[in-house]
Amino acid sequence: MALRTGEDRRKAARVKFRISDKLEIRYKFLSHMEEFQCPTVFSGGVLNLSKGGALFVGPIPGPEWLPQLGQGLVLIGLNILVPDREKPLKVLSSLRWCRPAPPGFSKFGSGPHYELGVRFEQLEGAHETALQKFLIGHQLRTNKYRKSDAFDAGAL
Repeated sequence: MALRTGEDRRKAARVKFRISDKLEIRYKFLSHMEEFQCPTVFSGGVLNLSKGGALFVGPIPGPEWLPQLGQGLVLIGLNILVPDREKPLKVLSSLRWCRPAPPGFSKFGSGPHYELGVRFEQLEGAHETALQKFLIGHQLRTNKYRKSDAFDAGAL
């Protein structure tokens, strides 16, 4: 069996978003460690999204948090603010990778900004269904829809 690398490792296709699409995310860092508690709810912008994870840009409490995030000792609670949906999609996620964000993302608050690639660890049934419908709808509106995406989502 060959090892899968890079993009091939993904279980679900990622749907790209531009900051101008205004798909916002609110998130909070969750930890049992006393020295890594942060009551702040941060805001960011989604760059890509799938049924299994997301890439978004936003601030973090500080660079000293990165080792704990990378080891899975601090999780990230996400609220994805989907247009035309009254309540946000709630997801528990873990950091898979990050890097400093390019300039121009200061609209998401102060502090260091990073591109944060996360894997969804917990996504409840109704939220998962709403996410799949949103992704397919966005692809149809932007002409980026492939039949295989609907098949993967169970729509066909």
